[in-house]
Amino acid sequence: MLIKLWVIIIALMIGSFLNVVIHRIPRKESVLWPGSHCADCGHNLQAGDLIPVFSYIWLGSRCRYCGQRISLRYPLVELLTVVSFLLIYNKWGLTIAAGVGYIFTALLIISAFIDIEEGIIPDRITYPGMIMGLLLSFYTIGIKSAVIGLILFGGILLGAALLSRGGMGGGDIKLAAVIGAFIGYEGSVITLFLSSLMGGLWAVLLLLMGKATRKTAIRFGPFLSGAAWLVWMYGNEIIDLYSGLFI
Repeated sequence: MLIKLWVIIIALMIGSFLNVVIHRIPRKESVLWPGSHCADCGHNLQAGDLIPVFSYIWLGSRCRYCGQRISLRYPLVELLTVVSFLLIYNKWGLTIAAGVGYIFTALLIISAFIDIEEGIIPDRITYPGMIMGLLLSFYTIGIKSAVIGLILFGGILLGAALLSRGGMGGGDIKLAAVIGAFIGYEGSVITLFLSSLMGGLWAVLLLLMGKATRKTAIRFGPFLSGAAWLVWMYGNEIIDLYSGLFI
């Protein structure tokens, strides 16, 4: 329980930092300087304003200084980081695999939420992500699988982008390469299937609700990220479930 408590505390702190990255990277700002401040009024935030999740609730989801509403994304990212890290710890314990999982999870959360808010997945995230995936593969899936996964998954989405004439963004292609480097070519195949299924269901739901048309572009980054995390964590279980249902 003591270790889990530390995982929660560290995850909350990391989630808070991920929010900084999500906000600043698309604006080409430093993630280290200046210190935390309100995105609307620019007022420097004090320690009491920066307690993950709790400050959001205590302040009534509004800035203490200007009264502007704080995005729900802030506590959502922090809580998502906590839940993800706890699940990783429960499965992998204090191992190298768990450490790789924490890094992979952070990259996926950043990519998903930037894509949701800005419709882009910046190179400042994907290029370092590819390098980290390849380097860390020496301790996980092996460099051969990582290289093939990077080329295969990135290549598949590149082909989809060319065939659809822009229907797939460059950020999605590079994110797929990152995912391939972390989970290899076998995991990439499952991720492609699962993310396509999730994205397709979301598109149908939007159509039924009248919030999209057949020509509406769907931001694919969140589905790639969610599917990749599920495959990294539960790939074998997903394969067993599929086999039990259809084979």
